[in-house]
Amino acid sequence: MLLLLIFVPLLSGCWDRVEMNDLSFFMASGLDSTEDGKLKTTIQIPISAGAGSGEGGKPSTGAFGKTYYAVSAIGINIYDAERQIQQRNSRHFFKGHRRVVFIGEALAKKGIQDILDYYSRDPGSRLRTYLVVAKGGEASELLQNDHPAERIPAEEVRELELSGVGTSVTFRDFMMMQNRDGIVPVTGAVELVPPMLDPNNSAASKFKMFRLSSTAVFKDYRLVGYLNDVETRSLRWIKNESKEEYFGNTLPGLSGNIGIVINDFKSKVNVTMNGNHARVIVQLLGTGSINETNVNLNLSELSNMTIIEKRFGELISQQTLRTVKKAQTEWKADIFGFGLHLHQFHYQTWKKVRAQWDTVFSEADIVVTAKINLRRSGIIGNSLEHHGAEKR
Repeated sequence: MLLLLIFVPLLSGCWDRVEMNDLSFFMASGLDSTEDGKLKTTIQIPISAGAGSGEGGKPSTGAFGKTYYAVSAIGINIYDAERQIQQRNSRHFFKGHRRVVFIGEALAKKGIQDILDYYSRDPGSRLRTYLVVAKGGEASELLQNDHPAERIPAEEVRELELSGVGTSVTFRDFMMMQNRDGIVPVTGAVELVPPMLDPNNSAASKFKMFRLSSTAVFKDYRLVGYLNDVETRSLRWIKNESKEEYFGNTLPGLSGNIGIVINDFKSKVNVTMNGNHARVIVQLLGTGSINETNVNLNLSELSNMTIIEKRFGELISQQTLRTVKKAQTEWKADIFGFGLHLHQFHYQTWKKVRAQWDTVFSEADIVVTAKINLRRSGIIGNSLEHHGAEKR
């Protein structure tokens, strides 16, 4: 017993503790390529409550009136640049709270394989951190853009990723797609856009907001192009990643326009091979409701609702087919996972075409159909603008 009691003092204490006021939290990182081939790393760090005034219930701010600051360094790799930044910061970096990593467009086109290697090895980095491309610019510019609603600008991008308005991809998602057969990885793409509140107001024109509506397409770890917001919506529908989408469109064969919300998405994909020639049939299913109608139809008539469902289905089919054709002709990149479907359900066939799947995909016949079910149109049968609505 005495021997055991002697060891008790050795079991207590916090010899490796780190106090909160000795830490600097990473909220976001930005990576850019320099003209001489080096790597520019930018880090966004919140200013802690004790570092600012925080008087009168106002948010704590630093000496420059901000709730955050961004610091950059140039090195031969990420580790070198972060080490240089750490040498200029009295607090030890903590990366566990990092929400987003921005990749500058120039660096993304050059390739991000080395970046993925670092983040997969660094024990302080979380693989659930979102990976986004700074469309048309540098990542450092995004990290220095103030936002009116969020004290830390990177939080706005994170909230956009969580809201499902665009493509949401983490490091874990990207590396899983990169290592799977039959699918090409994508990430979200963020750009700075003016709010367009008042084009004649010079102050408003200087203010910019984040927009996450595009999708960045990668092939062999390099950025090869973008999908716009409509194409992104088609991609997400095919991959069963959509949760709720809003559509404001004119419909084929009908005058006027309509607003529809779809909140139940499904897709069915069937891939068949005839030698080295592929045929892909995509069936899109959607259920939603009409939120606005400016067409010359009486929606109290069931036949007219059927017309709208049919025309809207035709529109979705056309948009989706154009998206697939773009991936086929411009990049030969199967971002939809058609090859993955073949790999999972027809493995013996996949082994025969795996080596030349890019070519097979680019020459495949694509058939897209869409079936839409609109459950309700509100309590008003006719559009208020069309008192004499036609019955078709």
